Amino acid sequence: MDQPQPLATIAERVGVTVRTLRKHTERDGFPTPVVRCGKCGSGLLYDLDAVQRWEEDGTEQLAPGTDATRTVQPLSVLADDLGITALTLWKHSKHADFPSPVTRCGMCANAYVYDAAAVQRYEEGAPVDPSDRLVSLQEAADELELSYGSMRTYLGRHADFPKPIKYTGPRPLFSLQQIRSWQDKRQRMRSTVAEAAAGDTLEVEGLLTRAGVATELGVKLDTVTRYQRRDTDFSKDFPESVRKIGRSRLWDPLQVRAWRDSRPSAQRQA
Repeated sequence: MDQPQPLATIAERVGVTVRTLRKHTERDGFPTPVVRCGKCGSGLLYDLDAVQRWEEDGTEQLAPGTDATRTVQPLSVLADDLGITALTLWKHSKHADFPSPVTRCGMCANAYVYDAAAVQRYEEGAPVDPSDRLVSLQEAADELELSYGSMRTYLGRHADFPKPIKYTGPRPLFSLQQIRSWQDKRQRMRSTVAEAAAGDTLEVEGLLTRAGVATELGVKLDTVTRYQRRDTDFSKDFPESVRKIGRSRLWDPLQVRAWRDSRPSAQRQA
């Protein structure tokens, strides 16, 4: 069976208007919804094949096992059923492993609705770890006391920035714990690089600092700075830094050594 679809999608597939298809749902024999909202009773998702067959010849002809309607509920109703507050359940829904919403019910103020059985299983044994809840970029920025613009920059420029765990509509949600860990690692790296720039540290996580490049090439720090400009025939193909943290740059040692080996007179030139 195809993935259950809302009436708007099915109407487009079968070549009728949504209004016409909604009127057809009131007729006897029209396929029952695969997913129904438990709060307002609206049919949310339907079996596409069953509706297409009904539109063609007026018979449902459901495939075996597709005649049961799954009832889904908004969080407010589920909270009452589970004996907890709606606010508590909403907080739980931000956890990374909380069941994803099945769909959105347009009849209940566009509320997201969830599989009641899945939420109940989660609540029976779910660890409630507030550090691992799902957050938007804005919420992550607020938690880390950063600007939203900084979070957007991190997402766009850093390939190792945590990927979204899931989407709520078009909005991506991230693991707050993953973002915290990524930011902590970045801060440690910045501190290490800053200390290296002020001292004689040669490597940071396997990458060469400016002092490390100078040592590999057997030149002074100022000479490395001149090489970075790449404004002479001798230095025009000097390796680009592979990472920049703050104002400090780091180089791949293999690239630096290959460049050095291709210029046996590098030490004399310095």
